[in-house]
Amino acid sequence: MRVKFIYNPAAGRGRAARHHAEAERHLRALGADVDAHASSSPADMTRAAAEASRGDYDRVMVSGGDGTLHLAVRDFDLAKGTLALIPQGSGDDFAKVLGLPRDVGEACALALHGTAREVDVALANGIRYLGVAGLGFDSEVARYANDNVKFLRGSLVYLYAILRVLPRFTPHRVTMDGGREEEIMFATVGNSRQYGGGIRIVPEALIDDGQLDLCIVHRTSRFQLLKTLPKAYTGAHVKSPFVETGRGTSFSFASERPMDVYADGERITTTPVRFALAGEKLRIVAP
Repeated sequence: MRVKFIYNPAAGRGRAARHHAEAERHLRALGADVDAHASSSPADMTRAAAEASRGDYDRVMVSGGDGTLHLAVRDFDLAKGTLALIPQGSGDDFAKVLGLPRDVGEACALALHGTAREVDVALANGIRYLGVAGLGFDSEVARYANDNVKFLRGSLVYLYAILRVLPRFTPHRVTMDGGREEEIMFATVGNSRQYGGGIRIVPEALIDDGQLDLCIVHRTSRFQLLKTLPKAYTGAHVKSPFVETGRGTSFSFASERPMDVYADGERITTTPVRFALAGEKLRIVAP
């Protein structure tokens, strides 16, 4: 089997860089013809994955976390390419939803010999994402985590960023579908159920049901928000009176001043934003 192996040296605080040689050895030992590439920038990751998906490779394998997977899918040829993920990120939320093994050898064996399944691809203003997108508090937390938290991994990154952002956070007034105006803490639109290293923000979301799942946290006190956030690790936050959930194929948000929209841990656009589903699905290897 001929594979393109693309790894992100920055993923997982350098974890992908430390283990790429091990992954390549496993793949070659399993009989793969490996063409390896280290991405030099986010744009290079997107370009390399897109070119490989249009080439004569049996599979395009990416080594990294949710952000790496996000970049790889941006311009991926959904009609032709088959993607496989070697989880090497900090949170690896999408890998957990897929049920991918964390062990490098096991992940390589699955990536090479496993079966591809079709999953939905979400859009925010036409930009693809696979996991969860959001605006408001959670996007401000993502920005802080990306810019300032360099010494933690996994869910601790998000928890630390929450505690730093919350004291100065103020609600945002947004206009939603149908012209409804609300003050919200944040809103998320998920193709997958979780983000932030295990926070099940839209716990009923399925990656192959042709639907997007919505969670809006309406205006509440900082204390109530902080008290409710731990419940999100099990999805119990949806029972709170200031939390609204929904399901559909598209959702829209606008605001007086542009608000950043983050998806899969990456800043991708600003409000006004329309979330929708892509017309084609992604083929990705999973158990």
